[in-house]
Amino acid sequence: MVHPTPTPHAPAGSPHKQNRLAATTSPYLLQHADNPVDWYPWGPDALERSRRENKPILLSVGYSACHWCHVMAHESFEDDETAALMNEHFVNVKVDREERPDIDTIYQKVVQLMGQGGGWPLTVFLTPEQEPFYGGTYFPKQPGYGRPSFRQVLLRIDEIWRERAQDVKTQVQAFREGLAQLEQAIDEQTSKAGSSVAIAAPNSLAEAARRLVDRVDEEWGGLGRAPKFPNPTALEIVLRVARGAASAPLVQRCADALRLTLRKMYEGGLYDHLRGGFSRYSVDREWLVPHFEKMLYDNAQLLPLYAEAAVLWPDDRHLLSIVRDTFEYLVSDMRGPNGSFYAATDADSEGEEGKYFVWTPEEVQHVLPDASLAKLFCRVYDVTSRGNFEHGRSILHLPRAIDEWSRELNVELPELEQLLTHARRALLAHRYTRVPPLRDEKILTSWNALLVSGLARAGTAAAELGDTTLTRRCHEAGTAVLARLLTAHVDAEGRVLRAEFNGHVHTRGYLDDVAFLARACLDVHEATLDPSLLTGAHRLAGHALEHYARPHGGFYFSANDGEKLIERSESQHDSALPSGVGVMLEVLLRLDAAGQILQGGRELAEATIQRFYSASHQPFGYASLITAASFASRDAIHVTLRGRTPDDVCGLWNIVVRTRLRTAIPITWSFEPNPGDPRAVVCRAQACSVPLEAEALAAVISR
Repeated sequence: MVHPTPTPHAPAGSPHKQNRLAATTSPYLLQHADNPVDWYPWGPDALERSRRENKPILLSVGYSACHWCHVMAHESFEDDETAALMNEHFVNVKVDREERPDIDTIYQKVVQLMGQGGGWPLTVFLTPEQEPFYGGTYFPKQPGYGRPSFRQVLLRIDEIWRERAQDVKTQVQAFREGLAQLEQAIDEQTSKAGSSVAIAAPNSLAEAARRLVDRVDEEWGGLGRAPKFPNPTALEIVLRVARGAASAPLVQRCADALRLTLRKMYEGGLYDHLRGGFSRYSVDREWLVPHFEKMLYDNAQLLPLYAEAAVLWPDDRHLLSIVRDTFEYLVSDMRGPNGSFYAATDADSEGEEGKYFVWTPEEVQHVLPDASLAKLFCRVYDVTSRGNFEHGRSILHLPRAIDEWSRELNVELPELEQLLTHARRALLAHRYTRVPPLRDEKILTSWNALLVSGLARAGTAAAELGDTTLTRRCHEAGTAVLARLLTAHVDAEGRVLRAEFNGHVHTRGYLDDVAFLARACLDVHEATLDPSLLTGAHRLAGHALEHYARPHGGFYFSANDGEKLIERSESQHDSALPSGVGVMLEVLLRLDAAGQILQGGRELAEATIQRFYSASHQPFGYASLITAASFASRDAIHVTLRGRTPDDVCGLWNIVVRTRLRTAIPITWSFEPNPGDPRAVVCRAQACSVPLEAEALAAVISR
């Protein structure tokens, strides 16, 4: 069943001549092509006009699934009077932050320096030289939310620009100094001074996990209170430590915290109980009210997290069900005709956030003519006449687990689950007749590569749980996407490109694109033992060293042959995605362990680890770096599987997988075609074993 999503359309109101955004490749920019604003995409035309007419640039950054971006668009950018002010006094530039994260990264710092915290929509005013002098996020049509109206801001900025040039210069200089101080502060935070736990030390993961579980909500799970984000990169650390020896107190704390968090997330409204898949975040502590946008990158990371947790807790059958349903959601609703996956779906439909997803008892009863089944469904999923959301509607969630309902209702669990499954299918079929949220149909390299890794890991975990059908489908889907990325998204010079829309691939890739794609090659190699993918990862890592490496450790976000902006930002912190530097460090260390030597690769990896020496004390910002550095610890294991074909080493592969899924020790493996009987070589702490048969292999890697 495929999600029937409309294409971008003109906003309501009197039609306008389309602006320059009509020729762009971004679904977000195309949403603004009918605005009366004289929008430019970022590029030389806008910058040249700003210089020629000595007008400031009004930079507006957002993305297609951003609710408050839509609100500001409806209130201001579709308003003729506001648009006239913008057109008269500014050169207006619209940027999709998912296509151009380099621009977004630079100017988000401006509003952070102003104490506003950042976010989208991002609104920043620049000189013709691209230097910021004022910024904010959402500005309302009328004064409110403690903010001036957008028109007031426009008039005030125009006045300052025309009459107080020295004030503009002073503010530009202040931002320059502030940006420099931000970089210095980051270096100081991650320096060696005062740290007792090095990032690559064996106890680094444990130290990071301890700090994370100290922040877990003991009643509702998740890190912190509200709003609550899934934080899969941080939860990966908790999962790794939870695999340790069960008698250790920290291991038990991690296991309890992770199991609670995963359960509360899927029982809450964050999870789509009819279709599968997770929304971006919950606005409340209880995971009830989501921000209904669904992002590919969240589901790409949660898929393997739930799958590997299911191996750890096979008694919790819901965990693998979440993986199956989320996989079905992705392949049915988010996969394009060439096998790659779309970026996101919106939170809004018919002008209302969440309208597509919520229900009233009357709607349930209309779809389910069996009154007893409708009553049962409403009771279990908390659909009431009062509602738990806006306008008396209800978000589907499970206030109590299905097992508890079975006992309370005195209905056998299999029978209850069968009834609820029938109801969900009928309600989902009806939901597909509603006007759906907009789907952003651009293909992003980094997000698709992240999903490839997730599918490889989820499929491998499913095999361990006996679901070979899910294994096959995950690995087939992931392999197909990877093949597409490695051909269509890498040009003849080996440069990775960022985005694809309607078959057109464009924009020089960023570190995330290269790093995630290289790691995807390694993850699919581990899942399928295709030796060509080691070569692919090696080639991509070499490209990263040539074009993104930072002297003395770390990586820049943009390439040295990419567009020159006012700042070449360094990749450092995790966001909703793991950081490019964290993933690239992992790639370098895994390649080195597999004997795929890169000139300067090991040295840069060691310099990066040293530069972020104390990152284990800051796991909320550096989780991916901490996880990556564990592959350099003396406990890390690499297993080389040798045989004539991948099928020959299947038994050895099973032993390695089974061990990796049940231990906190970082284990990687690679396949090396070799004549003779299947054997495995285990390397740990700069020492390698003799070639081992299956029984000896199991004993060596489980020590």
